[in-house]
Amino acid sequence: MANNFSHPKIFYDFLVIYKKYYSIHKNLPKIFRVTMGEYIMEELSKCMKIVVMANLKKSKEDYIKSAKLLKNLRVRIEILKSYFLIAWDMKFISHQFFADIDDRLEEISKEASSWHNWFERVLLDPKGSNGQPKTV
Repeated sequence: MANNFSHPKIFYDFLVIYKKYYSIHKNLPKIFRVTMGEYIMEELSKCMKIVVMANLKKSKEDYIKSAKLLKNLRVRIEILKSYFLIAWDMKFISHQFFADIDDRLEEISKEASSWHNWFERVLLDPKGSNGQPKTV
């Protein structure tokens, strides 16, 4: 069976962060690991889920849902940034690790913003046929 679905770059960017964080997560102090550390893992997982859901688009309604999902994704990215800031401030992660993750999250946020804007342009394009988004 041929599978035509592929994840966008933003998914793989989250996957890189997930893998980097996972290698550090297991060595965090237990109280932090089972609280804030788990929140970080959960948010990263939810972000990847949002990306997959936003990428599954077939109708105008799907495009509208995807645009909303991407707004939510940007909020979750800011939450992740704050969680990593807490970990760095408490000296559980190195300055280099924090800087790398923060830069990657900022890049992902820009990608999500561009993707969201693309959905908005497609939805507002009056050339769509029968109320359906114009295929790009």
